[in-house]
Amino acid sequence: MIEILTSDAYRGFSASIQDNPQAETGAQPIFVGRLAWPEQEDVVDAVIKLYGATTCGIANEVIGYVVNALVGVNQPRRGAVLLLPREVLPPFDFDLTPYVDQATGTAVCWVTSFEQNTKPFRYIRKLSSFTDQRLQAFYKSVFCQLLTGVDHATGNNDRHEGNFLYIDDLHYLAIDQGNIGGGQFWHQLWPDNNARNELLQLVQKHLNASQIAVWHTQALTNYQKIYTAWNNISEHLSDLLVGLLTKEQIDTIISYMNERVHGNSYQLACGHLI
Repeated sequence: MIEILTSDAYRGFSASIQDNPQAETGAQPIFVGRLAWPEQEDVVDAVIKLYGATTCGIANEVIGYVVNALVGVNQPRRGAVLLLPREVLPPFDFDLTPYVDQATGTAVCWVTSFEQNTKPFRYIRKLSSFTDQRLQAFYKSVFCQLLTGVDHATGNNDRHEGNFLYIDDLHYLAIDQGNIGGGQFWHQLWPDNNARNELLQLVQKHLNASQIAVWHTQALTNYQKIYTAWNNISEHLSDLLVGLLTKEQIDTIISYMNERVHGNSYQLACGHLI
């Protein structure tokens, strides 16, 4: 599900997202690179994101991608960890030292397949720019309900009003998992048991009382998909995180997420106990 790619798969820089006025890229350096995916003949564009070498950023992305895939949240078709020597990284106009492991000289990057290439990188992070009709469509979508449940299970507190790719009023793509366990450094401190759920807060803020009641019921029904799939998800993550985290770190985050999924905190957050 998550491939580990070396510099042999990387075929060079393609484009800077920062130069695209339609793009809102967040805190991490991100660019388009040419990539030869395994078992694919053509070299294609891919989205490549760098994370601080001492953070949990790559692990966060892996966790989010796996959970989304096994729950059924729409997202880029392929995701991988890409190992790039510093000398092949694009010439960004800032210091790349924090993104490069000093022992190996390698940047560990998160890469996903390039989607919607006719309208590149319409990253919708500010739902405040939506019309009322578009907001209603998004909040009531199964995509939003599932993603809200995923954020609860993983403790993602960094959805930034969405972090999804807008395709049309019926179709969205999850593109950025955010901070699992309440932060980028949960491997240094125990994860935050009260990590805020930004999507849930936005729904509760913008829908009226009757709409919220319906939404809560539908969201809890969709949450059962996460609950049912969770044992399988935990097994996948326990295997896929090896090499990215220590055993103690893996045990920490798996235990944290298991408790969130199997407890009643999401039901309480939605005003229900089922």
